[in-house]
Amino acid sequence: MREYKHLVHTVSLRVLRHHEDAEESTQDAFVKAFQNLGAFQGGSKLSTWLYSIAYRTAVSKLRGRKKGDVAPDDLPEGALGFIESDRNEAADRKQALEKALAELPEEDATVITLFYLHEQSIEEIVTITGLTASNVKVKLHRSRKRMHATLQVLLKDELWTIQEL
Repeated sequence: MREYKHLVHTVSLRVLRHHEDAEESTQDAFVKAFQNLGAFQGGSKLSTWLYSIAYRTAVSKLRGRKKGDVAPDDLPEGALGFIESDRNEAADRKQALEKALAELPEEDATVITLFYLHEQSIEEIVTITGLTASNVKVKLHRSRKRMHATLQVLLKDELWTIQEL
């Protein structure tokens, strides 16, 4: 649990975009995983299986939420630990990336998070989300384009330096 707590919480937070709901969903996901540990057959990595439970738990919680209950701005700044307390140039870039990620639809933000931040493969994301491989690839492509457009507005002339990284 210690090894995966942060990662499961991140997946939950990406879907729910509300810190308290993500905390609750993270706990629920670990309870479900513990209760179903005997059903884990080892066909995938344990982390992939756990991410799948976390994703589905968060999506279920999101569906149960009334529309308009939580604004997208409820995503806490630095939800992924990106924002450092000292405000320097790198922190500003990270904050812009966090904002661009927060503006994506929940499912797209989750796919981007799994692929880039948790370094999950396309196949693992398919297992976690239940999407097809081609759908995951399309979501990655479109999300990168949307984030680029958002970053162009947020960072203006500075964007070219990020593209080189």
